Amino acid sequence: MFSSCGLRVLKWQRGFTLLEVMIALVVFALSAFAVIRGSSQSVQQTHYLEQKSYALWLAENKLAELRVAKEWPALGRQNEILDQYGHSWRLQVEVFNTSDAWLRRVEVKVSEADAQSGLLTLQGFLGKY
Repeated sequence: MFSSCGLRVLKWQRGFTLLEVMIALVVFALSAFAVIRGSSQSVQQTHYLEQKSYALWLAENKLAELRVAKEWPALGRQNEILDQYGHSWRLQVEVFNTSDAWLRRVEVKVSEADAQSGLLTLQGFLGKY
């Protein structure tokens, strides 16, 4: 079939138009962005949970050390820097009196050494037997 200009006109077009290709690329780019963003958030959350687990282990270890120590812990606050699990950690141990003379409350705060805020606070009690 020929047009009046002598050019051949096809009845059926084959392939995609430029607009269809551009829309498909936009849809693909948006879905790829969503997948990458979700993966990034998952990695960040995993790192946070890993740090939180390490902090819990350090706090539990410190409380266990105080429980098995021969000496009754002094009242007040002590700071300690530890290098564990490939990081530097700051432990702040604070010992408080309770209404019972044979019992003391201990609060262990754990944070990364260079961080402003703490990751975890663990409280426990020590008895004098």
